[in-house]
Order: sequence, then structure tokens, then C-alpha cells
Amino acid sequence: MSTQHPNPVVVAKYPTEFEASLIKNMLVNAGIPSQVAGGITAGFRAETPGMVQVLVPGGFEEEARLLIEEFEAGEGSDVGAGDAD
Repeated sequence: MSTQHPNPVVVAKYPTEFEASLIKNMLVNAGIPSQVAGGITAGFRAETPGMVQVLVPGGFEEEARLLIEEFEAGEGSDVGAGDAD
């Protein structure tokens, strides 16, 4: 995390590290520093399994949430996809 925005903010939570990493990589590609936390405990079979968190510096929270919202709504689902012809 940047020293300019030292307080990381959780912008999303996912049940698997794979899903969280997809979002993290999308944010990084958009120029938003991000990281994933909680991957070790997410896969435990317990009464309350953990979730994997995606964190960004506080100053990027609004932009990150908007990108995630657009992606989850399907607007970003064709990123990197080739022609289906």
C-alpha cells in the first residue's frame, strides 16, 4: 500500500482467493494499488469460514468500488476476451 494513503479499506469480500485475486488484478490493471487478505482461512470447513478481502488505499475506495460494481454487473466481463466469431 502507498504511504500517501496508508489506511487500507476493504472494498470487496469473496469466498475464494481465486475470485478475490481476479478483482485485485483488475484493479491493479486500472492503476489502483490493491492487495488480497484472508486467503489462508477462506478454505477452512468450519462453522464460520473466512472470506477473502480485497483492500485498496483509502483514497482509491470510491473508484475501486465503482469498477467492481461495473465488473460484477457484467460490464467488464468481456475484458481481454477475443472475438467469438
